[in-house]
Amino acid sequence: MVKMEESQRERAKTFFEKEYKERGMVKWQGYYLSDHTENVSEYTNQRREKMHQRLMPKMTLEAISSVLFTAYVNYKAVNIQENAILNGLAPAIVSGMVKGYDENNVYIGDAKFDMTDINWVQLK
Repeated sequence: MVKMEESQRERAKTFFEKEYKERGMVKWQGYYLSDHTENVSEYTNQRREKMHQRLMPKMTLEAISSVLFTAYVNYKAVNIQENAILNGLAPAIVSGMVKGYDENNVYIGDAKFDMTDINWVQLK
């Protein structure tokens, strides 16, 4: 039995020293391709959503303030859309908790929005 183990080790040693050819990065290409495809797919989906995003109906500053205040007092999340149209695309709808206010701004999640730049808001 010991003699058999030695011959297997010797055979493996010979194989790796003389016959085996390291493929280097080739063996990793499958992983890279998979991750890359996933990233491209995610980007494509985000881009498609942006292309189909529509500008929500304009709300008055009073109506916006009322919804934001209700969300703040009741610890509710909101969906919000800004006024700006960039490159012909409507701005994305941002979701988050209303963290607070100051004179001209509202803080939703980690973002700061000028009240006059808000087009539409809705309780989530």
